[in-house]
Amino acid sequence: MTRRGTGTYWRRRRLSARARLTLTFTGLLFVVGAAIVTSVVVVMRYLPRYAITAVVGPSVDMRPSEVTAPTSAPAFDGVPATPDATTLISDSLTINGEGDLLRVLLTTSLVVFVVVLALGAWLSWVLAGRLLRPLDHLADAAREAELGQTSRRPTLDHDRLALAGPHDEFHRLASAFDDMLERLDGSYRAQQRFAANASHELRTPLATTQAMLDVALAEPQSVDVERLGTRLRETNTRSLRTVEALLTLADATAGQGDDRPVDLRELVVDALARAEPTAAAAGTTLVDDLEPAVVEGDPALLAALVTNLVDNALRHGRPGGRVEVVLRGRLLSVANDGDVLEPDEVARLTEAFHRGARRVHGAGGHGLGLAIVQAVCDRHGARLELVPRRAGGLRVDVEF
Repeated sequence: MTRRGTGTYWRRRRLSARARLTLTFTGLLFVVGAAIVTSVVVVMRYLPRYAITAVVGPSVDMRPSEVTAPTSAPAFDGVPATPDATTLISDSLTINGEGDLLRVLLTTSLVVFVVVLALGAWLSWVLAGRLLRPLDHLADAAREAELGQTSRRPTLDHDRLALAGPHDEFHRLASAFDDMLERLDGSYRAQQRFAANASHELRTPLATTQAMLDVALAEPQSVDVERLGTRLRETNTRSLRTVEALLTLADATAGQGDDRPVDLRELVVDALARAEPTAAAAGTTLVDDLEPAVVEGDPALLAALVTNLVDNALRHGRPGGRVEVVLRGRLLSVANDGDVLEPDEVARLTEAFHRGARRVHGAGGHGLGLAIVQAVCDRHGARLELVPRRAGGLRVDVEF
């Protein structure tokens, strides 16, 4: 077996956390107990001065409390004088000297030590199990969450720990796990909505194209080829814009790119120049107040962010109104004047394919503009804030 295979084998054979905790507690108890026994034996062996002399005499059936003294010891008023050395005699134990005393002390200490060690190992096993019980609940919840996105349950609503008890490390871990499940559930729901909306956005122009072609094939003599071609081109252009927006959104969320210093002011100037024909057709006035600003990031994604901000402001602004673009330091602000928006509605504008009820205006948007802006901001660590204006319209602030 190779070294790599041996390492994999031993990793698989590694003891459980409960067993390792038990061995750790038992090892600590062993060290402490051994230190206590050793210190007691050393102290009793070297520090005291013993004056124990063995008394040799015939075996006498005596009570354990009786003491035998030498016959030569004098008595005072019939009371035996205290001998210089005593002998403790019992049915099972006789101490005749310093060696016997140390032997009895060592034997008793070792017996007590073994009993305490065994009891401590058992208590360590029980205590480790109680300490690790929340982790078992966490593992069970993780398995339930893993199965929660299958056909059994469409969401993760019921896979929550909600661990009760003191706010200790396990409680904080369980709370973090619940927060993670909540975010995963939100991401899963958003993914479902995104897939459904993307399918709808791509299906609609394809179905329109299919219908126009079917009519043309059914009555070829009544077909206006130029008009049909124009409508097919418009429908195809809409599909291309949606696909390009999806690709931009995918690039922004992928977290990859070529980061380097980017002149943000130059990107804003280019976006405003491209938007001038659309603004002129709608009678919208473009107002800008731009200061030099250089940020670190991916040029293509930052250009997409600026372009979507300006186009979104033009598309959903009031015809004949104003679009204001301000760049101060690292803060880019784009504002328009339009309908009054509710805060709840504004909070959902960054969702992919979400269109506010009063933000359509027949402008042909794909509903991905602010979603792309949010993804690019997340990619570059920028702060995005959407502020509804009291007089109507929306102000979007991006701070790098």
